[in-house]
Amino acid sequence: MDNTPVGPAWAGDFTDLDDPGFLAERARVRGLLEHQPEQSIGRAELERVYAAMTEEFCRRARIAWQTEKPEDQR
Repeated sequence: MDNTPVGPAWAGDFTDLDDPGFLAERARVRGLLEHQPEQSIGRAELERVYAAMTEEFCRRARIAWQTEKPEDQR
């Protein structure tokens, strides 16, 4: 497991990462969060970062699954 801490670079904007990079970073943060004790220092920050990454994941999924309307429904 990569023990690199989540730093200020991930304070909010994940849109610069391509999809594979974003998914890898999200998995890394999830792994760190899963091994972080409940009351440990830094867990709240990991939870905040992971929640923000989940929002970004959902945004990307909506875009990927959005289909163009057929000609007769425009």
